[in-house]
Amino acid sequence: MTAPDLGFRQARIAVVGPFPPRAGELSGQAELLCRLLHEEGAWVQRVNTDVPAVRRLPGIGIHLLPLAQALMLVWRLLAVLPRSDVLHVHAASYWGFFLPVTLAWLLGRLGRRRVVVTYSGGMARSFVRSSWRGVVWLLGRMDGLATTSAYAQEILQRYGLRAAVTPNLLALEEHPLLARTQWPPLLLWLDELEPRANPQMALHALALLRQSVPEARLLLVGNGSLAAQVRDLARTLGVAGAVAYRPALTDRQRQDAIREASIVWRTASEDSLPQVLLEAAAGGAVIVATRVGGIPELLDDGVDGMLTPEEDAAALAAATERVLNRPFLAESLATNARISAERFVWRRHRASYAKLYGLAAASLDSAAEHPDDYEEGDTHDDVLGQTEFLWSEPDLNASEPSQPVSSGRAGRRMAPESSEIL
Repeated sequence: MTAPDLGFRQARIAVVGPFPPRAGELSGQAELLCRLLHEEGAWVQRVNTDVPAVRRLPGIGIHLLPLAQALMLVWRLLAVLPRSDVLHVHAASYWGFFLPVTLAWLLGRLGRRRVVVTYSGGMARSFVRSSWRGVVWLLGRMDGLATTSAYAQEILQRYGLRAAVTPNLLALEEHPLLARTQWPPLLLWLDELEPRANPQMALHALALLRQSVPEARLLLVGNGSLAAQVRDLARTLGVAGAVAYRPALTDRQRQDAIREASIVWRTASEDSLPQVLLEAAAGGAVIVATRVGGIPELLDDGVDGMLTPEEDAAALAAATERVLNRPFLAESLATNARISAERFVWRRHRASYAKLYGLAAASLDSAAEHPDDYEEGDTHDDVLGQTEFLWSEPDLNASEPSQPVSSGRAGRRMAPESSEIL
């Protein structure tokens, strides 16, 4: 059934945020939104807040980046302003909030354009609490405001800000469900190596898990200020030989890693609703995560994932062991998680975006009466045999020999590029 026209064909939208090749969930979301708006018939312009050439400069790049970002963003916004009706800013926290939101608001007012913001910062709780005066002042002057989770929406409401929820979007056709016949103890952790993400908890949980599941192995992906500390902790806990580390993955490698892993871990002490969990839910992996932020908006504990208290490595290890030892439970969780992931497709939120943009034809009732039909692809790549690529350890020190890898919300569902080795 054809979806109703909500006015996108007459819209000229400038999407402001980081874009690939910049790594991160925000850049992926900005690029996906541009593609979906283009498919709706909108005229879309990308305004990149990143300056890759400066970022890559050895030594001085990181020091020049703030000034370069500010100057380039002003230039890019001025270039698209005459050809845009709406400036849609994708904002994170701290510098990733104040720079794009402030400049878009100033220049948008200058050009009499509608300025809307989607706030998706994983550090919403600490950031808004520490910077609430500036955050409230700026967001209170926007023409439209949205967050990517009800968790962040509630935080903004405490300060008198009204925001809609437009969650991270998921292109299901890019994440075909992998029907698994076995659940080897291969784990994936993918986040920033920063205090908020708590990567140390993953290593402590792995050490505990390997006491009962000695073949358990972890692919740890991310970069940040805790990289050296994480490496040292892995050696101290005696799990360095069971951890493969990569600072980053390409989009294709990330998808392969999610589909190869049986379980995806999320150990954050503060989070929103991370894109990697949506992709894991869509791809058929089991999610074991801390019960923080917007994660419970995707998962019900014991129904479509396992939720554990934050800072509790023992609980994380115990939940993981339970999944690995009960294939029927793992299959049930993965199947239900796929159903949960289907709530994040574009057809379910296009009317919310139309309303955010102030499009005259936007009608939530009309969109609800004409749901798009979704047809899942019936083929997918066979990645169960790609363990060698994802989990090989070419740089493993001889003193650490490698071990062989063993081959709430919509209602209740089914019952219960170079690698380094740490």
